[in-house]
Amino acid sequence: PDDQIEALQKLIILEEPEFSKSFFKIYQKLSDSIQTSRSKAKNQFALIRFDSEKNKADNLKLQKDNTVKDFQIYSISILSLIVAVVGIIWYRKRKQRLLLESENKLKEQQLKTSKKVHDVVANGIYQVMTKIENQNDFNKEQALDELEFVYEKSRDISYENPDSHDEKFNEKISKLVASFKNDEIKTFTVGNQEETWENVTKSTQTEIYQIIRELLVNMKKHSEANNVVFKFEKTNNLININYADNGIGISDELIFKNGLSNTVSRIENINGKITFETKTEKGLKVNISFPVS
Repeated sequence: PDDQIEALQKLIILEEPEFSKSFFKIYQKLSDSIQTSRSKAKNQFALIRFDSEKNKADNLKLQKDNTVKDFQIYSISILSLIVAVVGIIWYRKRKQRLLLESENKLKEQQLKTSKKVHDVVANGIYQVMTKIENQNDFNKEQALDELEFVYEKSRDISYENPDSHDEKFNEKISKLVASFKNDEIKTFTVGNQEETWENVTKSTQTEIYQIIRELLVNMKKHSEANNVVFKFEKTNNLININYADNGIGISDELIFKNGLSNTVSRIENINGKITFETKTEKGLKVNISFPVS
């Protein structure tokens, strides 16, 4: 068609006018036909290109969506794995912690029972022995009553039975200190009035009773003292107990070897403080202080 157009153009120029007109009509018809065909082809190519671009865009979008889905699946898998690992670690640590707490609780209970056996049984029996030794009129029936009391208290250890005795605490302290008195050892209490022990809980009274008995037993076994003094003072919300004897004293390294470690532990249980004055000319001084509540 292009060659025909070119030939018609030359014929229009070279031929006579009457012939040129007919060639021009042919030329115009052919040119319009070519233009129409080329426009259709161009439009068809544009449509194909549009479809191609659309398909390409759809493919890119699909690839993007697939990538996002793959990433989400991968992320969920990694997260699930992390959660599983963390869960296993947490479970093992929790199991170890519960086991450790159980062991510590068992050890604490064993220590508590051991201390009770020491305080109630050992010191109780030693107190009865001291009474038998110190008191000439301490008869067999009274000794049996004292030992039966210790026996009953030892049975109550496993059941955590509270002391139901209604005796006033200052009287119990006085009797306890007096039970270690004999012809060779003089014991004294100062300030042990009923008012001193007002608002002191039963549990604290129990600890204080055992502490005082521990000091007396230690004195009887080791100090060789013949004068023992307990002085009680109450100032506001604080009670001070001062112990002093004129025995041979005790060195710092021997304090925890003579059963006094229980005393320190008991003082800590009632939020109190205890100091041992070992560097004295003679004897031992112990200062104890604790809050009433």
